[in-house]
Amino acid sequence: MNSAISLLLLSVLLLLPAPSRATPVEGVVVAEQGPLEGAVVSAYGSLKDISGGTPLCRSSPGEKPGFYRLNLPPGAYHLVATGNREGSEYFSFHGANPVTVAGEKLWLPFIATPTAPAAMRKSDISRLTGVVTYKGKPVAGAQVSLYSAAGEQCKGLGVVTKTTDAAGKFAIDTVEGDYLVVARKRLASDRVMQLRRGDLFCYFAGNPVTVAPGTETAVVIPCYPRDDVRGFLADGASVGGKRGGLARFRERAAEEPSRYGISGRVTGLDGKPVAGLVVMAFKGEPNQLFRMNIPRLKSEFMAKTDASGAFTIGLKEPGTYYPVAREFTGMSPHRGELFGLYEGNADHAVTVAGQLEDVKITVGRVMTASGEVPAPAATVEKSVRRKAALRLGDTVIDRDTVWNGRVEIAGRVVVSRRATLTILPGTVVRFRKIDRDKDGIGDGELRVLGRLVAAGTPRQRIRFMSAEKKPRPGDWSYILLFTSGAENVLRYCVVEHAFTGLQAHFSRAVVSDSVFAGNSEGLRFGRAELVIVHNDIERNRYGIRYHRLEGPVTMEYNLIRNNDVGIFFVPSGQNRVDFLPDEYEADPAYAMMPVIRFNAISGNRAHDYRFGDRQRYDTVARDNWWGTAALDRIYSKIYDRKTDADLGAVLLTPVLPGPPSGVGVRQ
Repeated sequence: MNSAISLLLLSVLLLLPAPSRATPVEGVVVAEQGPLEGAVVSAYGSLKDISGGTPLCRSSPGEKPGFYRLNLPPGAYHLVATGNREGSEYFSFHGANPVTVAGEKLWLPFIATPTAPAAMRKSDISRLTGVVTYKGKPVAGAQVSLYSAAGEQCKGLGVVTKTTDAAGKFAIDTVEGDYLVVARKRLASDRVMQLRRGDLFCYFAGNPVTVAPGTETAVVIPCYPRDDVRGFLADGASVGGKRGGLARFRERAAEEPSRYGISGRVTGLDGKPVAGLVVMAFKGEPNQLFRMNIPRLKSEFMAKTDASGAFTIGLKEPGTYYPVAREFTGMSPHRGELFGLYEGNADHAVTVAGQLEDVKITVGRVMTASGEVPAPAATVEKSVRRKAALRLGDTVIDRDTVWNGRVEIAGRVVVSRRATLTILPGTVVRFRKIDRDKDGIGDGELRVLGRLVAAGTPRQRIRFMSAEKKPRPGDWSYILLFTSGAENVLRYCVVEHAFTGLQAHFSRAVVSDSVFAGNSEGLRFGRAELVIVHNDIERNRYGIRYHRLEGPVTMEYNLIRNNDVGIFFVPSGQNRVDFLPDEYEADPAYAMMPVIRFNAISGNRAHDYRFGDRQRYDTVARDNWWGTAALDRIYSKIYDRKTDADLGAVLLTPVLPGPPSGVGVRQ
């Protein structure tokens, strides 16, 4: 054969399609009685395709009844198993979904449970009810989560999470829509949210569930134990056959090195390594601003620190991630918990393009002083006053720092967990309006993870304000106290032109003799330990806005006037375990009514005190001056149960006959 013919044949061969590189995936589908004969495993390209789409591939029978074979090209798949036994339909959604097929032969067993359709009946409100079961018996203490059917995941707390009662029942009042319903029951009570072997995973076979207007949708959600086929089988039932050298999926996933990952070390405030903490990486978007709801979420990417504080997290893809180290997962930070964000930049974010190494995280106790309390401002008054303005963009303050004179911020300034920022009397801090996320609110912010001591004097107040020529509320975001440990101080300060003058979450602070005026919100807080006394809170949309009864919080001798709403108690916008859109439930470990007394609350345009929609707690606000002693006039400015029967009541009697002596800022 001459060279010309050989070259022609080679060219033709190169044009032919390459043979498929399919990977064998085998396993067994079992019901409680044993292998489910005739079961079929289907592979879908997305979560949404399961309910109505055509599978990319269906299995063929394996070597024995109940066993199956699949051949799949490399990729990520959502795998489900279906079958029939004695006229009953069975279903299994594998808890490892989406399953990544990467070329190695896999062994993937399924545990199938009987299916039951959702039942619908008329109701005064839209709600989802049901019972969680395991082998036909109710499961108490299971967490039932709703996820948007438009999404591509069913991990974390979802849109709403509710815990089943002793009879395994739950009821969720929610807005109409389509939801994925998933339940989980963790056998251990150590607050680790990652499911372990034997924990129950429960996926409703009829997902997505439709919650229609004026309809109650009822479901039964059967569970199976994670990674425990033999533990699920009834007495006398067994599974024969051999894996034949196939790698079990979770074993393979645990051993297979990831192309992408984050590794580093976690240390305490003393610089010593901290072992046994959970480090999570939350997926974000490039240039996305920091989100305060991240700490309460649970990520699928997590690891534990070893004796040297080191950790390594494998990731599925490159991108932006938020590393967080803490003792517990899937819940809001707890008082005394070791907690820390990545502090390498103001976004608390890292960019992963491969294996990212040497990521450092410092942790400290939340709402608990760690070590010695930093020196108060009085000890640093002799600092040299700055003549020129200090100008800062996005900045992380990683050591004890003193501000004085003029400070101009064009971005976000973060006080790291190790640092104390002391602001001297007479200092003026101005924020340029920079709106990167285009939401109409300036992004300028002072975020405190460590400690803030801003102690002015009656004659030399510290001012936080807009740097714009025509300042408006929302020119900058806020002073944010977030998961800090030691007590923060704001005394004789004036805070103006912010979205919120001061926000405090999972932190401690004393706020006294200060003015919060001309903001969208004067103060906002959730779970916090606060003393708010002798302040003037005026000309804001909301004077004080709070969304948790988790303190202690004291509000005394404040002058709250000329706002749209004086005090606003609104359900938490943060989803959390047992938080419903229609009802807020205070965490019993922190449940504590705020002390609201000896204040002058009057002259607010819409309401002096208002409950948000669906806020059903009664609150106590006795011994305050409401601008009058006539109860009918007082109640005309209170929005509570007297206005809306679904709300709680403000318990405000007895009322003071006049303004308390010394109310407001002390001169």
